Amino acid sequence: MTDVMTPDPTTTIDEQIDARFKKVRRRRIPKFGVMFGMTFLTVLIFLTVFADYLPFIRSPEAGVYVNGRLQSNYKLGPGYVAWWGTDGNGKDVFAKCIYFARYTLLIGISSTVIGLVVGGALGMLAGYFRGKTDRVISILVDCLLAIPALVLAIMLVSRLDDIKAEIPFLGWMSRLWQIILTLSILAVAPLARIVRAQTMALREREFVLASRSMGAGNARIVFREILPNLVPTMVTVAATGLGILIAAEGALAFIGVGIDTSWGFMINANRARLEKAWWATVFPCMMLFLTVLSFNLIGDNLSRRFDVREASV
Repeated sequence: MTDVMTPDPTTTIDEQIDARFKKVRRRRIPKFGVMFGMTFLTVLIFLTVFADYLPFIRSPEAGVYVNGRLQSNYKLGPGYVAWWGTDGNGKDVFAKCIYFARYTLLIGISSTVIGLVVGGALGMLAGYFRGKTDRVISILVDCLLAIPALVLAIMLVSRLDDIKAEIPFLGWMSRLWQIILTLSILAVAPLARIVRAQTMALREREFVLASRSMGAGNARIVFREILPNLVPTMVTVAATGLGILIAAEGALAFIGVGIDTSWGFMINANRARLEKAWWATVFPCMMLFLTVLSFNLIGDNLSRRFDVREASV
């Protein structure tokens, strides 16, 4: 049996060094940041999914009573009765943060998936076919990127309200779905640009040229050769973009154009009492910050793991 430490004479020095580094990377323990992010998101998702069945989480609509009296007007601070205190209506801040996480994660994940599908399709079309297709899609992407994201989001939400009133069969479109659609549109442009850059690099690779020389059609090349190699980049960008979209959703709720079951809405509703009842504002801020940070840490780790340098294009 050949010793693993004995250099293989049939390989070059560069190949031997790359093999050693790959072994070291496989054995390396994940960094603290990634472990923290994964642990936090796992716990948050668990509490969110099973909140209705956990005895230590109250209903977000239930008031907190002490000696038969409702603890309204921020009377009860963090403690044994209410871990994160109560808000102005006597509701448990911890329970509201956990239940509101359902809507935050739903909006973030749904917007990311829609943006990934639409933006990825546009990016692959532009990067593979080039020419007029590339110019048309690039103009659309540049127009979306030229408008400040927050301004564009406010415009879209306001316009969707008007469209909903004008078209009867869109009555099902609640404010929740309006926010999802708005954030999906915001996610399309950056995802399309990144996927386009990756597709342009992949379409000139040897395996694509070999497949084309063997008579493979465009559809087969795109779905069988290029798309599988785009998955690491798309997953990496989606993880980081998910944190950005969650922060954007909180910002929309903070300025009053989002939903009222959001961390941003809680922050805005309680910020006037920050000095006397800091817990009602600080804890929703903490939840928003840690959630966004966790997705960013995971996305950064994925970018290093898959060596996604074009993610900044």
